[in-house]
Amino acid sequence: MSEHNENASLVKTLRPFHVWALGVGIVLVGEYMGWNFTIAKGGVLGSLLAMLVAGTMYVIIALCASELGSATKLAGGPYDWARLFVGPGAAAIVGLAVYMEYIALEAADAIVVASIAQSIFPDLQVYPVTLLVIALLTFINYRGVVAALTLNFVLTMIAFIAIVVFFFTTASGGVNIHPEYLFQGALPNGMIGLFAALQFGPWFYLGIEGAAMCAEECKHPSRAVPLGQQAGMITLLIGAAMTLYLCSVLIPTDILGVSVYPLFEAAQNSGIFIFIAALGLGTFLTCVASANGCVCDSSRSWFALSRDNYVSSWFSAVHPRYNTPYRAVIFTMPVAIGFAFSGFLDQVITFSIVSGLLCYVLIPFSLIRFRNLFPQSTSKVRPFVGPLQPYIAYFAIAIAITILSTLFWGYKYNLIFAFVFYGIAYFYFSHRQKSSRTENNWAEMGWPSPSGSENGRIGKEAIGIGDD
Repeated sequence: MSEHNENASLVKTLRPFHVWALGVGIVLVGEYMGWNFTIAKGGVLGSLLAMLVAGTMYVIIALCASELGSATKLAGGPYDWARLFVGPGAAAIVGLAVYMEYIALEAADAIVVASIAQSIFPDLQVYPVTLLVIALLTFINYRGVVAALTLNFVLTMIAFIAIVVFFFTTASGGVNIHPEYLFQGALPNGMIGLFAALQFGPWFYLGIEGAAMCAEECKHPSRAVPLGQQAGMITLLIGAAMTLYLCSVLIPTDILGVSVYPLFEAAQNSGIFIFIAALGLGTFLTCVASANGCVCDSSRSWFALSRDNYVSSWFSAVHPRYNTPYRAVIFTMPVAIGFAFSGFLDQVITFSIVSGLLCYVLIPFSLIRFRNLFPQSTSKVRPFVGPLQPYIAYFAIAIAITILSTLFWGYKYNLIFAFVFYGIAYFYFSHRQKSSRTENNWAEMGWPSPSGSENGRIGKEAIGIGDD
Protein backbone atom coordinates (compact mmCIF):
# COMPACT_ATOMS: atom_id res chain seq x y z
CA MET A 1 0.00 0.00 0.00
CA SER A 2 2.79 2.41 0.88
CA GLU A 3 4.42 1.84 -2.48
CA HIS A 4 1.23 2.80 -4.26
CA ASN A 5 0.83 5.83 -2.06
CA GLU A 6 4.26 7.09 -3.06
CA ASN A 7 3.39 6.78 -6.73
CA ALA A 8 -0.11 8.21 -6.46
CA SER A 9 -0.65 11.92 -7.05
CA LEU A 10 -3.46 14.44 -7.02
CA VAL A 11 -5.57 14.03 -10.16
CA LYS A 12 -6.26 16.98 -12.50
CA THR A 13 -10.01 16.88 -13.04
CA LEU A 14 -11.45 20.20 -11.80
CA ARG A 15 -12.96 22.90 -14.02
CA PRO A 16 -13.71 26.62 -13.45
CA PHE A 17 -17.14 25.94 -11.94
CA HIS A 18 -15.47 23.71 -9.32
CA VAL A 19 -13.15 26.58 -8.39
CA TRP A 20 -16.18 28.89 -8.16
CA ALA A 21 -18.01 26.30 -6.03
CA LEU A 22 -15.07 25.96 -3.63
CA GLY A 23 -14.63 29.70 -3.11
CA VAL A 24 -18.27 30.81 -3.03
CA GLY A 25 -19.36 27.65 -1.21
CA ILE A 26 -17.12 28.48 1.73
CA VAL A 27 -18.07 32.16 1.85
CA LEU A 28 -21.77 32.43 1.00
CA VAL A 29 -22.71 31.41 4.53
CA GLY A 30 -21.35 34.84 5.53
CA GLU A 31 -24.20 36.46 3.59
CA TYR A 32 -26.72 34.42 5.54
CA MET A 33 -25.27 35.16 9.00
CA GLY A 34 -22.48 36.94 10.85
CA TRP A 35 -22.13 40.05 8.66
CA ASN A 36 -24.99 41.73 10.52
CA PHE A 37 -22.80 42.35 13.58
CA THR A 38 -21.53 45.32 11.57
CA ILE A 39 -24.99 46.79 12.15
CA ALA A 40 -24.63 46.49 15.93
CA LYS A 41 -21.28 48.33 15.82
CA GLY A 42 -21.85 50.99 13.16
CA GLY A 43 -25.49 50.85 12.03
CA VAL A 44 -26.46 50.74 8.36
CA LEU A 45 -23.76 53.24 7.38
CA GLY A 46 -21.11 51.29 9.27
CA SER A 47 -22.23 48.07 7.62
CA LEU A 48 -22.13 49.67 4.17
CA LEU A 49 -18.62 51.04 4.82
CA ALA A 50 -17.42 47.68 6.14
CA MET A 51 -18.84 45.90 3.09
CA LEU A 52 -17.13 48.33 0.69
CA VAL A 53 -13.76 48.42 2.47
CA ALA A 54 -13.60 44.66 2.97
CA GLY A 55 -14.87 44.15 -0.58
CA THR A 56 -12.05 46.31 -1.94
CA MET A 57 -9.49 44.28 0.01
CA TYR A 58 -10.92 40.97 -1.15
CA VAL A 59 -11.05 42.03 -4.80
CA ILE A 60 -7.32 42.73 -4.59
CA ILE A 61 -6.67 39.50 -2.68
CA ALA A 62 -8.61 37.58 -5.34
CA LEU A 63 -6.51 39.20 -8.08
CA CYS A 64 -3.31 38.31 -6.19
CA ALA A 65 -4.52 34.73 -5.65
CA SER A 66 -5.47 34.39 -9.31
CA GLU A 67 -2.03 35.50 -10.48
CA LEU A 68 -0.11 33.41 -7.96
CA GLY A 69 -2.34 30.33 -8.23
CA SER A 70 -2.30 30.19 -12.03
CA ALA A 71 1.50 30.66 -12.00
CA THR A 72 2.49 28.09 -9.36
CA LYS A 73 -0.34 25.55 -9.88
CA LEU A 74 0.23 24.01 -6.43
CA ALA A 75 -2.21 22.56 -3.90
CA GLY A 76 -0.96 24.57 -0.91
CA GLY A 77 -2.19 27.89 -2.26
CA PRO A 78 -1.11 30.75 0.07
CA TYR A 79 1.34 28.44 1.85
CA ASP A 80 3.19 27.58 -1.36
CA TRP A 81 3.28 31.23 -2.45
CA ALA A 82 4.87 32.26 0.84
CA ARG A 83 7.32 29.31 0.69
CA LEU A 84 8.47 30.13 -2.82
CA PHE A 85 8.64 33.90 -2.61
CA VAL A 86 8.99 34.91 1.05
CA GLY A 87 10.57 32.19 3.21
CA PRO A 88 10.03 29.14 5.47
CA GLY A 89 8.91 31.12 8.52
CA ALA A 90 6.28 33.02 6.56
CA ALA A 91 5.24 29.78 4.83
CA ALA A 92 4.67 28.09 8.17
CA ILE A 93 2.59 31.02 9.43
CA VAL A 94 0.43 31.06 6.29
CA GLY A 95 0.05 27.28 6.18
CA LEU A 96 -1.06 27.16 9.82
CA ALA A 97 -3.24 30.27 9.44
CA VAL A 98 -5.07 28.81 6.44
CA TYR A 99 -5.52 25.52 8.28
CA MET A 100 -6.87 27.20 11.42
CA GLU A 101 -9.06 29.58 9.43
CA TYR A 102 -10.90 26.79 7.64
CA ILE A 103 -10.98 24.26 10.47
CA ALA A 104 -12.57 26.84 12.78
CA LEU A 105 -15.10 27.76 10.10
CA GLU A 106 -15.92 24.09 9.54
CA ALA A 107 -16.62 23.62 13.25
CA ALA A 108 -18.80 26.74 13.38
CA ASP A 109 -20.75 25.70 10.29
CA ALA A 110 -21.33 22.19 11.64
CA ILE A 111 -22.70 23.58 14.91
CA VAL A 112 -25.09 25.90 13.03
CA VAL A 113 -26.29 22.98 10.86
CA ALA A 114 -26.93 20.98 14.02
CA SER A 115 -28.77 23.90 15.65
CA ILE A 116 -31.00 24.32 12.60
CA ALA A 117 -31.73 20.58 12.61
CA GLN A 118 -32.63 20.77 16.30
CA SER A 119 -35.00 23.69 15.67
CA ILE A 120 -36.84 21.53 13.13
CA PHE A 121 -36.66 18.29 15.14
CA PRO A 122 -36.54 19.26 18.86
CA ASP A 123 -35.64 15.73 19.99
CA LEU A 124 -32.23 15.94 18.29
CA GLN A 125 -29.14 16.87 20.30
CA VAL A 126 -26.69 19.44 18.90
CA TYR A 127 -23.38 17.70 19.59
CA PRO A 128 -24.22 14.27 18.10
CA VAL A 129 -25.54 15.96 14.93
CA THR A 130 -22.42 18.16 14.80
CA LEU A 131 -20.27 15.03 14.97
CA LEU A 132 -22.34 13.38 12.24
CA VAL A 133 -22.03 16.41 9.92
CA ILE A 134 -18.25 16.60 10.34
CA ALA A 135 -17.86 12.84 9.82
CA LEU A 136 -20.07 12.80 6.72
CA LEU A 137 -18.29 15.70 5.02
CA THR A 138 -14.90 14.19 5.88
CA PHE A 139 -15.98 10.96 4.18
CA ILE A 140 -17.17 12.81 1.05
CA ASN A 141 -13.82 14.58 0.75
CA TYR A 142 -11.99 11.32 1.43
CA ARG A 143 -13.71 9.70 -1.54
CA GLY A 144 -12.85 12.41 -4.08
CA VAL A 145 -12.55 16.13 -4.70
CA VAL A 146 -14.80 16.13 -7.79
CA ALA A 147 -17.75 14.70 -5.86
CA ALA A 148 -17.14 17.09 -2.95
CA LEU A 149 -16.98 20.22 -5.10
CA THR A 150 -19.82 19.16 -7.39
CA LEU A 151 -21.94 18.87 -4.24
CA ASN A 152 -20.74 22.35 -3.24
CA PHE A 153 -21.72 23.74 -6.63
CA VAL A 154 -25.30 22.43 -6.34
CA LEU A 155 -25.79 23.56 -2.72
CA THR A 156 -24.25 26.98 -3.31
CA MET A 157 -26.17 27.66 -6.49
CA ILE A 158 -29.50 26.88 -4.79
CA ALA A 159 -28.67 29.19 -1.86
CA PHE A 160 -27.52 32.03 -4.13
CA ILE A 161 -30.57 31.78 -6.41
CA ALA A 162 -32.78 32.06 -3.30
CA ILE A 163 -31.15 35.43 -2.47
CA VAL A 164 -31.45 36.68 -6.06
CA VAL A 165 -35.15 35.78 -6.39
CA PHE A 166 -35.96 37.26 -2.99
CA PHE A 167 -34.12 40.48 -3.90
CA PHE A 168 -35.81 41.03 -7.26
CA THR A 169 -39.23 40.24 -5.87
CA THR A 170 -38.67 42.75 -3.07
CA ALA A 171 -37.19 45.42 -5.37
CA SER A 172 -40.12 45.10 -7.77
CA GLY A 173 -42.69 45.73 -5.03
CA GLY A 174 -43.70 42.15 -4.36
CA VAL A 175 -42.77 42.52 -0.68
CA ASN A 176 -43.75 45.35 1.66
CA ILE A 177 -40.57 47.14 2.73
CA HIS A 178 -39.79 49.72 5.42
CA PRO A 179 -37.40 52.38 4.02
CA GLU A 180 -37.50 54.15 7.38
CA TYR A 181 -35.38 51.32 8.83
CA LEU A 182 -32.47 52.65 6.74
CA PHE A 183 -32.47 55.89 8.74
CA GLN A 184 -33.32 54.51 12.17
CA GLY A 185 -30.04 53.80 13.91
CA ALA A 186 -28.03 54.60 10.78
CA LEU A 187 -25.06 55.60 12.96
CA PRO A 188 -25.80 54.48 16.56
CA ASN A 189 -22.24 54.79 17.94
CA GLY A 190 -21.02 57.83 16.04
CA MET A 191 -17.88 57.92 13.94
CA ILE A 192 -16.07 55.37 16.13
CA GLY A 193 -18.81 52.90 15.22
CA LEU A 194 -17.87 53.19 11.55
CA PHE A 195 -14.33 52.15 12.39
CA ALA A 196 -15.37 49.38 14.81
CA ALA A 197 -17.75 47.87 12.23
CA LEU A 198 -14.78 47.03 9.96
CA GLN A 199 -13.89 44.01 12.11
CA PHE A 200 -16.97 42.18 10.86
CA GLY A 201 -16.66 43.30 7.23
CA PRO A 202 -14.66 40.17 6.27
CA TRP A 203 -17.74 38.05 7.04
CA PHE A 204 -19.13 38.96 3.62
CA TYR A 205 -16.12 37.42 1.84
CA LEU A 206 -14.03 35.42 4.35
CA GLY A 207 -12.32 32.47 2.64
CA ILE A 208 -12.65 33.38 -1.06
CA GLU A 209 -8.87 33.11 -1.47
CA GLY A 210 -9.27 29.37 -0.82
CA ALA A 211 -10.63 28.93 -4.34
CA ALA A 212 -7.03 28.91 -5.61
CA MET A 213 -6.07 26.01 -3.36
CA CYS A 214 -7.37 23.44 -5.84
CA ALA A 215 -5.00 24.66 -8.58
CA GLU A 216 -2.98 21.43 -8.56
CA GLU A 217 -6.17 19.46 -9.19
CA CYS A 218 -7.48 21.65 -12.03
CA LYS A 219 -7.47 20.41 -15.61
CA HIS A 220 -6.27 23.78 -16.92
CA PRO A 221 -5.21 25.81 -13.85
CA SER A 222 -4.02 28.80 -15.88
CA ARG A 223 -7.61 29.29 -17.00
CA ALA A 224 -9.67 27.68 -14.25
CA VAL A 225 -8.13 29.50 -11.27
CA PRO A 226 -8.48 33.11 -12.53
CA LEU A 227 -11.90 32.48 -14.07
CA GLY A 228 -13.34 30.65 -11.06
CA GLN A 229 -11.76 33.03 -8.55
CA GLN A 230 -12.93 36.23 -10.24
CA ALA A 231 -16.42 34.85 -10.95
CA GLY A 232 -16.63 33.90 -7.29
CA MET A 233 -15.64 37.39 -6.14
CA ILE A 234 -18.22 39.00 -8.45
CA THR A 235 -20.86 36.63 -7.08
CA LEU A 236 -20.05 37.59 -3.51
CA LEU A 237 -20.04 41.34 -4.20
CA ILE A 238 -23.50 41.06 -5.75
CA GLY A 239 -24.73 38.81 -2.96
CA ALA A 240 -23.40 41.14 -0.25
CA ALA A 241 -25.14 44.19 -1.76
CA MET A 242 -28.46 42.37 -2.14
CA THR A 243 -28.24 40.93 1.38
CA LEU A 244 -27.53 44.29 3.03
CA TYR A 245 -30.46 45.91 1.19
CA LEU A 246 -32.94 43.11 1.93
CA CYS A 247 -32.18 42.92 5.63
CA SER A 248 -31.95 46.69 6.13
CA VAL A 249 -35.44 47.35 4.74
CA LEU A 250 -37.14 44.36 6.34
CA ILE A 251 -35.61 44.20 9.85
CA PRO A 252 -35.29 47.08 12.38
CA THR A 253 -31.62 47.85 13.00
CA ASP A 254 -31.75 47.07 16.74
CA ILE A 255 -33.00 43.57 15.93
CA LEU A 256 -30.83 43.09 12.83
CA GLY A 257 -27.63 43.77 14.79
CA VAL A 258 -28.17 40.73 17.02
CA SER A 259 -30.01 38.39 14.64
CA VAL A 260 -28.64 34.84 14.31
CA TYR A 261 -30.08 34.21 10.83
CA PRO A 262 -30.72 37.69 9.32
CA LEU A 263 -31.72 36.60 5.80
CA PHE A 264 -34.11 34.00 7.16
CA GLU A 265 -35.55 36.58 9.56
CA ALA A 266 -35.96 39.04 6.67
CA ALA A 267 -37.90 36.36 4.79
CA GLN A 268 -40.08 35.77 7.85
CA ASN A 269 -40.85 39.50 8.03
CA SER A 270 -41.92 39.44 4.39
CA GLY A 271 -44.75 37.09 5.39
CA ILE A 272 -44.41 35.08 2.14
CA PHE A 273 -44.13 31.34 2.82
CA ILE A 274 -42.14 30.50 -0.33
CA PHE A 275 -39.38 32.90 0.72
CA ILE A 276 -39.43 31.73 4.32
CA ALA A 277 -38.92 28.16 3.09
CA ALA A 278 -36.32 29.13 0.45
CA LEU A 279 -34.18 31.28 2.76
CA GLY A 280 -34.47 28.75 5.58
CA LEU A 281 -33.24 26.06 3.19
CA GLY A 282 -30.55 28.42 1.90
CA THR A 283 -29.25 28.99 5.43
CA PHE A 284 -28.96 25.25 5.96
CA LEU A 285 -27.34 24.56 2.58
CA THR A 286 -24.77 27.34 2.84
CA CYS A 287 -23.59 26.01 6.19
CA VAL A 288 -23.17 22.51 4.72
CA ALA A 289 -21.41 23.87 1.61
CA SER A 290 -19.11 26.04 3.70
CA ALA A 291 -18.12 23.19 6.01
CA ASN A 292 -17.58 20.95 3.00
CA GLY A 293 -15.28 23.47 1.31
CA CYS A 294 -13.41 24.02 4.57
CA VAL A 295 -12.56 20.30 4.76
CA CYS A 296 -11.15 20.52 1.23
CA ASP A 297 -9.05 23.65 1.81
CA SER A 298 -7.76 22.84 5.29
CA SER A 299 -6.68 19.35 4.23
CA ARG A 300 -4.79 20.78 1.20
CA SER A 301 -2.95 23.22 3.45
CA TRP A 302 -1.96 20.45 5.88
CA PHE A 303 -1.01 18.21 2.94
CA ALA A 304 1.30 20.95 1.59
CA LEU A 305 2.90 21.47 5.02
CA SER A 306 3.48 17.72 5.28
CA ARG A 307 4.89 17.41 1.77
CA ASP A 308 7.61 19.91 2.68
CA ASN A 309 8.26 18.33 6.11
CA TYR A 310 6.92 21.20 8.20
CA VAL A 311 4.76 18.56 9.88
CA SER A 312 5.02 14.78 9.71
CA SER A 313 5.45 13.51 6.14
CA TRP A 314 2.94 10.77 7.02
CA PHE A 315 0.13 13.19 6.13
CA SER A 316 1.39 13.69 2.56
CA ALA A 317 0.17 10.29 1.36
CA VAL A 318 -2.24 10.28 -1.61
CA HIS A 319 -4.93 7.60 -1.83
CA PRO A 320 -4.06 5.13 -4.63
CA ARG A 321 -7.68 4.83 -5.73
CA TYR A 322 -9.36 8.16 -4.94
CA ASN A 323 -6.28 10.39 -5.53
CA THR A 324 -7.05 12.48 -2.46
CA PRO A 325 -4.67 13.48 0.38
CA TYR A 326 -6.73 11.14 2.53
CA ARG A 327 -4.65 11.24 5.72
CA ALA A 328 -4.71 15.04 5.73
CA VAL A 329 -8.47 14.90 5.09
CA ILE A 330 -9.06 12.46 7.96
CA PHE A 331 -6.93 14.58 10.29
CA THR A 332 -9.30 17.53 9.84
CA MET A 333 -12.00 15.56 11.65
CA PRO A 334 -10.60 15.35 15.22
CA VAL A 335 -9.37 18.96 15.09
CA ALA A 336 -12.75 20.25 13.90
CA ILE A 337 -14.51 18.19 16.56
CA GLY A 338 -12.19 19.67 19.21
CA PHE A 339 -13.09 23.20 18.10
CA ALA A 340 -16.81 22.38 17.88
CA PHE A 341 -16.94 20.80 21.34
CA SER A 342 -14.91 23.58 23.00
CA GLY A 343 -18.09 25.54 23.71
CA PHE A 344 -16.49 28.88 22.75
CA LEU A 345 -17.91 29.35 19.28
CA ASP A 346 -17.47 33.13 19.13
CA GLN A 347 -13.83 32.79 20.17
CA VAL A 348 -13.25 30.09 17.56
CA ILE A 349 -14.77 32.25 14.82
CA THR A 350 -12.72 35.27 15.89
CA PHE A 351 -9.53 33.18 15.74
CA SER A 352 -10.56 32.19 12.21
CA ILE A 353 -10.95 35.85 11.23
CA VAL A 354 -7.56 36.82 12.73
CA SER A 355 -5.94 33.90 10.88
CA GLY A 356 -7.57 34.99 7.64
CA LEU A 357 -6.45 38.62 8.04
CA LEU A 358 -2.89 37.46 8.65
CA CYS A 359 -3.06 35.63 5.32
CA TYR A 360 -4.36 38.81 3.69
CA VAL A 361 -1.16 40.56 4.69
CA LEU A 362 1.12 37.79 3.42
CA ILE A 363 -0.72 36.91 0.18
CA PRO A 364 -0.23 40.35 -1.41
CA PHE A 365 3.30 40.46 0.02
CA SER A 366 3.98 37.14 -1.76
CA LEU A 367 2.69 38.72 -4.96
CA ILE A 368 5.04 41.69 -4.50
CA ARG A 369 7.99 39.34 -3.98
CA PHE A 370 6.91 37.24 -6.98
CA ARG A 371 6.86 40.31 -9.22
CA ASN A 372 10.26 41.42 -7.93
CA LEU A 373 11.84 38.03 -8.57
CA PHE A 374 10.10 37.44 -11.90
CA PRO A 375 9.37 40.74 -13.65
CA GLN A 376 8.85 38.85 -16.92
CA SER A 377 5.23 38.86 -18.04
CA THR A 378 5.55 35.82 -20.33
CA SER A 379 2.66 33.36 -20.36
CA LYS A 380 4.94 30.61 -19.07
CA VAL A 381 5.72 32.50 -15.86
CA ARG A 382 2.54 34.52 -15.47
CA PRO A 383 -0.48 33.09 -17.36
CA PHE A 384 -2.75 35.64 -15.65
CA VAL A 385 -1.61 39.25 -15.14
CA GLY A 386 -3.60 41.30 -12.63
CA PRO A 387 -4.14 45.03 -13.26
CA LEU A 388 -2.29 47.77 -11.35
CA GLN A 389 -0.01 45.30 -9.62
CA PRO A 390 1.96 45.39 -7.41
CA TYR A 391 0.65 48.81 -6.31
CA ILE A 392 -2.79 47.63 -5.25
CA ALA A 393 -1.15 44.78 -3.29
CA TYR A 394 0.33 47.40 -0.93
CA PHE A 395 -3.17 48.88 -0.54
CA ALA A 396 -4.59 45.45 0.40
CA ILE A 397 -1.91 45.05 3.08
CA ALA A 398 -2.83 48.44 4.54
CA ILE A 399 -6.55 47.53 4.65
CA ALA A 400 -5.86 44.15 6.28
CA ILE A 401 -3.72 45.76 9.00
CA THR A 402 -6.40 48.41 9.58
CA ILE A 403 -9.12 45.77 10.00
CA LEU A 404 -6.84 43.78 12.33
CA SER A 405 -6.46 46.86 14.52
CA THR A 406 -10.25 47.16 14.93
CA LEU A 407 -10.30 43.81 16.76
CA PHE A 408 -9.04 45.66 19.84
CA TRP A 409 -12.71 46.66 20.27
CA GLY A 410 -13.94 43.49 21.99
CA TYR A 411 -11.35 40.90 20.94
CA LYS A 412 -8.04 42.27 22.23
CA TYR A 413 -6.96 39.05 23.93
CA ASN A 414 -7.83 36.96 20.88
CA LEU A 415 -5.58 39.21 18.82
CA ILE A 416 -2.71 38.98 21.33
CA PHE A 417 -3.02 35.19 21.53
CA ALA A 418 -2.99 34.88 17.74
CA PHE A 419 0.16 37.01 17.42
CA VAL A 420 1.92 34.96 20.12
CA PHE A 421 0.84 31.67 18.52
CA TYR A 422 1.95 32.61 15.01
CA GLY A 423 5.11 34.32 16.30
CA ILE A 424 6.22 31.10 17.99
CA ALA A 425 5.37 29.17 14.81
CA TYR A 426 7.47 31.58 12.73
CA PHE A 427 10.64 31.22 14.79
CA TYR A 428 10.20 27.48 15.37
CA PHE A 429 9.77 26.58 11.71
CA SER A 430 12.41 29.06 10.54
CA HIS A 431 14.93 27.37 12.83
CA ARG A 432 13.74 23.87 11.95
CA GLN A 433 13.96 24.45 8.19
CA LYS A 434 17.32 26.28 8.29
CA SER A 435 19.40 23.09 8.33
CA SER A 436 17.51 21.48 5.42
CA ARG A 437 17.09 24.63 3.32
CA THR A 438 17.67 24.17 -0.39
CA GLU A 439 17.25 26.58 -3.23
CA ASN A 440 14.06 26.43 -5.27
CA ASN A 441 14.47 24.63 -8.57
CA TRP A 442 12.89 27.23 -10.85
CA ALA A 443 13.94 25.35 -14.00
CA GLU A 444 11.90 22.35 -12.85
CA MET A 445 8.86 24.64 -12.76
CA GLY A 446 9.65 25.75 -16.31
CA TRP A 447 10.64 29.27 -15.18
CA PRO A 448 13.75 31.29 -16.04
CA SER A 449 16.26 32.29 -13.36
CA PRO A 450 14.90 34.95 -11.01
CA SER A 451 15.90 38.55 -11.43
CA GLY A 452 19.19 39.21 -9.63
CA SER A 453 20.48 35.62 -9.74
CA GLU A 454 23.61 36.79 -11.52
CA ASN A 455 24.83 38.71 -8.48
CA GLY A 456 24.91 35.64 -6.25
CA ARG A 457 22.31 36.87 -3.76
CA ILE A 458 19.34 35.07 -5.24
CA GLY A 459 19.81 32.08 -2.96
CA LYS A 460 18.63 34.18 -0.08
CA GLU A 461 16.00 35.99 -2.14
CA ALA A 462 14.49 32.85 -3.60
CA ILE A 463 14.35 31.00 -0.33
CA GLY A 464 13.34 33.85 1.96
CA ILE A 465 14.16 37.15 3.47
CA GLY A 466 14.64 37.79 7.14
CA ASP A 467 14.73 34.08 8.06
CA ASP A 468 18.47 33.78 8.85
